[in-house]
Amino acid sequence: MKNFLEETAPLYLELDSETFKVHATEASSIRTIDLDHALQVARDYMPNLKYVDIFINQDYILEDDTYGSFGLGEPNPNFMLSSHVLEQFLESKSADLVAFVFHLDDCCWEEINALTDRCRAFAPLARMPNLKKLSLTNFGFDDVETITMCLNPGLESLRLDQAAIGFERIWSNSQVDALVSKLFQLPHLVSLSLSGIPITDSHVRFLLPRFNNQLKCLHLRGDFGDPSCSPLTDNGVKAIAEFCPSILTVDVDYQDEVGFSGILALVQNCPNLLEIGACGTSLDVEDVRSILSVPNELLNLSFGEIGHDHSSTEKVSLQNAVMSTNGRLVICTMSGLMKMNLPPEHKANQDDSMSKIKRAHEQQFDPMLCNKWDGEGW
Repeated sequence: MKNFLEETAPLYLELDSETFKVHATEASSIRTIDLDHALQVARDYMPNLKYVDIFINQDYILEDDTYGSFGLGEPNPNFMLSSHVLEQFLESKSADLVAFVFHLDDCCWEEINALTDRCRAFAPLARMPNLKKLSLTNFGFDDVETITMCLNPGLESLRLDQAAIGFERIWSNSQVDALVSKLFQLPHLVSLSLSGIPITDSHVRFLLPRFNNQLKCLHLRGDFGDPSCSPLTDNGVKAIAEFCPSILTVDVDYQDEVGFSGILALVQNCPNLLEIGACGTSLDVEDVRSILSVPNELLNLSFGEIGHDHSSTEKVSLQNAVMSTNGRLVICTMSGLMKMNLPPEHKANQDDSMSKIKRAHEQQFDPMLCNKWDGEGW
């Protein structure tokens, strides 16, 4: 069988596997990717296929001289993907696929558009009776209709991080409204990630009641340094607390209008909450200390501004707050994990939390899982 991945290992697909996996990372030795051939092989010779898991680094899609040109160049001839092969593959596996995960690196949207009939080749995804998980990250779409035509009403997990509209990659209010209206037709979602899409407080208040408190993970990151893509405020976060009291993860990183009152409402009203992402918000050390005085089950809290170094007094305050949880809570800042001097029993609890957080982070990219906390008893 012709190798679809050259200069890498393994040089084959496991034909009896349930998973079609191609991960071309920056560290891998892949030089040529023939996704067309790989998809044809999977279509014809993988009868057990249920899960598609693809990641392509930009180095394999962009020509060397277009690196950093923000999607203005021609596709790399060493990367082979065509719309008719992709669409035929999806149609042929329509009754079988449970998950379709396709993560792009940044700056590749225009090249992928050219190879996938402006992303219209993904349309069969909406007609798959057993599809539960869909991830399309860093894709660019000509219009919002191209996105909504891919969305399956049976989805339990949807990730559209950094999805962008048009050549300018800017969402209008009406386009966000149209997307949210379509999401309202997906009542089975337990995990939703719309990072980089300008979701407002009113969108959150309109959409979340639809999920009947079954949503476990919600990622609404803003765009660092771009307030137009970061419109969420404390009122939107309070709506999450109101309509999703059983939620486990809330990520509002880089939503700079979010602060103390919204995060406090989450901790007060969501007793099972395990993880809060609040980097780039207005949350400060005193806010964190006050929030952690509320009974909680948090494993991880991220906060802080880029370039901000906490004073020794602030570090002591945070360490005392962590010790009040017997070391269970892990605090991260924009600089990474905050290291603390904890007694052995607290250090053991922190290590246990770190293990759970790491496992959940890995599982969010697992095509077989819709809720990244599955297996933790929640």
